[in-house]
Amino acid sequence: MAGKEAVVFILDTFPSMNSPYPFKDSESTRLSQAKRAVINAIADQSWRSKTHECGCIVLKTGLTHHHMAMMDGIDDENALGYYFRKVARGKKVHVDLDDDVHFPNLIEFDLNRITPQTLRAISHVCSTSDESNADVMQGDLCDGLIVAADALYQRTNGKKFKRKIVLFTDAEHKVSVDGSQLQAVLDGLNKMECEVIVVGIGFDDEKDFSSIAKSSNEAGIKQEDEDNDLDQPDKITSNDAPTAEESDSNIKEEGDVDNEDMEDLKMESDSRARVKRENQMLLMSIAKETGGCVLATNGADIEDTLQRKMPSKAGRKNAQRYETDFHIAPNLTVSVRLAKMTEQCNLPSLKKGAVQFDPESGDALRDGAGELMTHDTGTLTRHFEAEQLEAGIENEVPLDMRVDAYRYGCDLIPVGKMDLAGINAAFAGDTNRSIEMIGYLGRNDVVDSGLLMGPAYCVVGGKESNKSRSAVAALAQAMDEMGKVGFCRLVKTKNGGAPIIGALFPMASDGGRYLQFLQLPFADDVQHFQNRDMDPFTGSEEQVQTCEDLIDSLMLPDGDIERVSNPTFKAYRQMIVDFAMNAPKKEELREEGLPEENILLAAQPKPLCEFDATKILAKKASGKISAFLEEFPLQETKEDEKKKKYWGDDV
Repeated sequence: MAGKEAVVFILDTFPSMNSPYPFKDSESTRLSQAKRAVINAIADQSWRSKTHECGCIVLKTGLTHHHMAMMDGIDDENALGYYFRKVARGKKVHVDLDDDVHFPNLIEFDLNRITPQTLRAISHVCSTSDESNADVMQGDLCDGLIVAADALYQRTNGKKFKRKIVLFTDAEHKVSVDGSQLQAVLDGLNKMECEVIVVGIGFDDEKDFSSIAKSSNEAGIKQEDEDNDLDQPDKITSNDAPTAEESDSNIKEEGDVDNEDMEDLKMESDSRARVKRENQMLLMSIAKETGGCVLATNGADIEDTLQRKMPSKAGRKNAQRYETDFHIAPNLTVSVRLAKMTEQCNLPSLKKGAVQFDPESGDALRDGAGELMTHDTGTLTRHFEAEQLEAGIENEVPLDMRVDAYRYGCDLIPVGKMDLAGINAAFAGDTNRSIEMIGYLGRNDVVDSGLLMGPAYCVVGGKESNKSRSAVAALAQAMDEMGKVGFCRLVKTKNGGAPIIGALFPMASDGGRYLQFLQLPFADDVQHFQNRDMDPFTGSEEQVQTCEDLIDSLMLPDGDIERVSNPTFKAYRQMIVDFAMNAPKKEELREEGLPEENILLAAQPKPLCEFDATKILAKKASGKISAFLEEFPLQETKEDEKKKKYWGDDV
């Protein structure tokens, strides 16, 4: 699979996208939620790799600015953002009706490496048309698809990229389709292995065609209609004139104004429904032709819906497999592969460097790839005698007088760096990674001990050895049938080092059987405590049944445990993206950093209870929770009561 990704987002700004979403009284609109989904998807690509590239094409803008026809003289993304801000303040939009312009009324944010300017400009996108000029304004979704496909070809042709086009639309504007031209574009997308993902706002049906084989021998796009099977001409319009039956329905009695208004509204509603239905059929055909999908967001969160097809992978690491010797028994060794399954992720460290600036303009310099040009910086630590430093005398301690030491009783034992190497001398014989089976334990005994630790490692057979894979699979099956786990010793570093101990659990998957290593503590790692507060339960059967009902009502669906994201990482990424889009002003910067209220507003921290399943289960289990509180009433403690008692308190 290609390491780099190139994604072009297409954003529909037809006036219908200003409708409240997901509810009529909602403050957000279809367009605002679609913009949020685009920005977060682009930001996720940036977190994953700086080599990923993204672009965005905005439909129905009243301004023509893309790589196939630039008619405005705008030369950067900041100017595009300024254009949308002026429209939002009430500037009148001039509709470009020039037939000589290729694909007018489209704005393109160039497909390139991701920059804060791109996110900032997309955040200002707004609907530039209204009911008076929306229907005559060109730049529909098919025009946007053609420009997006050409941008991908111009940028990534002959390069190793994983390509996608993601379209956000409610499909309520009229679309003019040149069948032969669109088919040629779809054939080109198939050659580039580019799938089209349609996020249909207000759609009722959705379909995933990624698992269906693409039919490259079909000529033209086939629109499936359950009621009619009509041949499509080269030039088709998804929204034709009303039918004869609809024309007959317009005949009304003279003077019946109310009936006329009602009939006009009904006809307009029917026309919009027909437009949306035909556009959905067209988009289904496009997604099917490219092996993509259509995602329906009829009231659901648009960002969450897109996550089903483009899940957030920021911070995720691809596990690497290492060749390891597996000593199953004395004189019985096979070659296996070891891969880490879990690892605690930490926030990235801050980047320290000196940014280079243009001496004339004062702007930060960037290289050909668009990255900031910086100089590396270093840290110099100096040691002074504390007593003399307090007296104002800077007497630096010379290097030959410095030494590290361990405290041993009342003394300090000096230890140098070479002396520390002696600790690893005891394991000099373990020169390679290895797993050594010591014996076997009962599975239930190990699980019930509560001593299993992370991270987890996956052990599979060797890449070049069928016998090794068979041996691991057979051993896993035997251990599973006998209810046993292996007690083993693992050296996980390449050049040897201190070993760890753990348990090998037999595991089964769709691809076959394998072993999973979970670390166990040494005797020195176990913390002992006394069970003074653990009294036996002496309650009634009704109380036990209440607890069982509460547990049953709060059972999570299968697989939800893997969807819980770290709220610390989520707040961190939101804060960085917010600062990138809304750079702090110089007057806000202080020596100790930004004010606390700025950081809290940007991070938007949310607790773990915001997990969707928790909200649903809490509402579902409200009755069981009330029953639990009745069986086990809570007692309020007095605030003035001391939590700790000291000798002499009762005297």
